[in-house]
Amino acid sequence: MRKFKTFYNLYSLERRFIASILIIITIFVALISRIFYLQIIDGRHLQALAAEEWLRDLPLSSKRGEILDANGVSLATTITTYDVYVRARNVKNPVELAKTLSDKLGMDYNKVYSKVTNKSLSEILIKMQVDEKLALTLTEYDGVYLSQNVARVYPYSDLLTQVLGYCTIDNIGQAGLELYYDKYLKGIDGKSLTQTNAQGKQIDNSLSYYLPSVAGADLYTTIDVQMQSILESELKVAYEENKALSVSGIILDAQTGGIKAMATLPSFDLNAVPRDDITKLQNQTKNVSVVDVYEPGSTFKLITLAAALNEGLVDLNDHFYCGGRTVVEGQTIKCWRTIGHGSQTLAEAFKNSCNCAFVNLALRLGIDKFYKYLNYFGLGEKTGVDIYSESSGIVMPKEQVKIVDLARIGFGHAVAVTQLQLATVYGKVTTGQNFTPHLLSKITADGKTLYSTSDAKSEINLKPETIKIVNELLFNNINSEGNMSFIAGYSVGGKTGTAQKYGADGSIATGKYISSFIGTYPADNPKYVVLICVNEPSAGAYYGGVVAKPVGQRILNRIFETKAILPNDITQLNLKPTIAMPYLVGKNINEAAEILKQLGLEFICDNDGQTVIEQLPPEGTMLYVGEVIQLITA
Repeated sequence: MRKFKTFYNLYSLERRFIASILIIITIFVALISRIFYLQIIDGRHLQALAAEEWLRDLPLSSKRGEILDANGVSLATTITTYDVYVRARNVKNPVELAKTLSDKLGMDYNKVYSKVTNKSLSEILIKMQVDEKLALTLTEYDGVYLSQNVARVYPYSDLLTQVLGYCTIDNIGQAGLELYYDKYLKGIDGKSLTQTNAQGKQIDNSLSYYLPSVAGADLYTTIDVQMQSILESELKVAYEENKALSVSGIILDAQTGGIKAMATLPSFDLNAVPRDDITKLQNQTKNVSVVDVYEPGSTFKLITLAAALNEGLVDLNDHFYCGGRTVVEGQTIKCWRTIGHGSQTLAEAFKNSCNCAFVNLALRLGIDKFYKYLNYFGLGEKTGVDIYSESSGIVMPKEQVKIVDLARIGFGHAVAVTQLQLATVYGKVTTGQNFTPHLLSKITADGKTLYSTSDAKSEINLKPETIKIVNELLFNNINSEGNMSFIAGYSVGGKTGTAQKYGADGSIATGKYISSFIGTYPADNPKYVVLICVNEPSAGAYYGGVVAKPVGQRILNRIFETKAILPNDITQLNLKPTIAMPYLVGKNINEAAEILKQLGLEFICDNDGQTVIEQLPPEGTMLYVGEVIQLITA
């Protein structure tokens, strides 16, 4: 019995020993596994968590890419600035520091003091985008830290306001090209890391880590800053002289589709964005040339003309009679010249901008053929320009169009376009080439081209004879017979328009018009299309030929001088205005018309009055043969 107990005790002891060994081994294996997991599998994650606890990081904003014109002139650039931070735990004299920062940064003392004494945060932002020289003077104060930032600067201030757009204070694009190409311009931010203790204080003699930012790509645009400057300076004159609600314009390269200039006035300085005036900001940021639609009026007649010519439904030998009005489906449609134009050739009808003649052409085409060309020229569709908020224009659904609607569309009513749409159509019709208007030329980074816009174009389905006649009629429309009187020595074509505006209820807004002009150069195969729109001129005149045409004339003349474009007919260089505008106020309209006819001048008059009560331009103004003046009668 004693031997059995001894054996049992020994067996029990051995089992306990083995169990203990197994427990120890299990614990050891668990520890090894845990260490393996923490060190190998979850090591990077834990290191990152530790870094967050022991490293304090400040952002380093990336340099935003530049925006340049077609010749490499900087339109939008960035300068180095600094964001000022404070780490309250490192501040030794908060009262003194708060006073210094509030004085130097132009901030409220109490707000600054509350920040420099807020130890609940490891660091707190005091002010963004501080001038480099000023910011560096603040680093001598304990607890002040700087983070490198960038500020957007626009060298030409209020030039290209709607095209370039602007950025937030964090350098995020908010409008224009800044927004459309933001993902290419913005770059990648970096970081500045500093070792701190558990209380957030920087450790003496500790290491600092620097993760550099990556600069954004640069955008080369199709814009020509010289042409843009010319356009905007002349638009400003037109805006002030005509007391207009707004003015806008486009200069389009009709050979490539590149937009050389685009502007709307009034505008604002991009270096001082009016963020505190939301209404002004929204109104003056809008790129009217691609956003707003309007009834084009007579400038649309080129489309009707081209379609009828191309279908063989009219030629230069055709004659049209205008008695001042015509009746379609029982509805009277008036010509702008209520006394009518009488019998006229196609060329004369185009130069007279006769509504009745173009009603005739639209009816000859019919709905199906006319809509074929509307669709062909892209009307009712976006052009595809690289800027946000482009409108499609308004074209009545084909199945809803009545004959009387077709008649009105023929002379530019009952249809709405954007200015860019119309300029693009003029480029296509006068060159016979199809293209997409665009602002981007190429995107580059580190001297390498990442992307380049294709200027590829294709021929449109217009007969060469159609294009030739259209260009000839555009030339004859603004030049007197045998003389290049629009701009002496240069072959320029063009068309004017005077469009009615409508109220919110769809009724015609009395006394409100959009006066427009579209010019082409050179007239036989245009390189440039220039479009000008004066919205609600209120200084007296409102016809496109009187209000907008002179603006286009001055713009083209200055482009020729600036770009050293030589005249194509030197025999015309000495042409000067030789006719003095007579005094016609008080005369009977028929008597005034006869005087103007003998002088070689044309006139427009919008009512049936018999006595001239006002004339534009005033007596004594020197004019060219064939120029159009405006008479107001009662």
